Amino acid sequence: MRRRLTALGTAVLIAGLGLATAPAASAARPGAVCGQYTTDEPMLRYGDSGPAVKALQCELNRNLRWSNLDVDGIFGQQTYNAVIRFQNSDCMDIDVDGIVGPVTWNLLDRWSTTAQTIC
Repeated sequence: MRRRLTALGTAVLIAGLGLATAPAASAARPGAVCGQYTTDEPMLRYGDSGPAVKALQCELNRNLRWSNLDVDGIFGQQTYNAVIRFQNSDCMDIDVDGIVGPVTWNLLDRWSTTAQTIC
């Protein structure tokens, strides 16, 4: 009996350690829809391309009810204009520079995980 309790205690301890070291889920991460492209959120600007731009375009489409960007992974003029509109929204208190850095990503992620559109 003591051997079983020791084995059970060890198993619980190992499982507990596994849970303690598992990465915590962030509330401000791309949703399942936009996260299909990538969960990387590098600094993006006009002329960039790749999966992170696709995730950006997807999040902009989800956030800006009037945005209908092609999710093509190319940060061109339409994506730039949508970023400017997002950054310039009345409820945002961020620099309007067309560059998607940590602050813009964070706000996009927060709005993407809610049922609301930008104010």
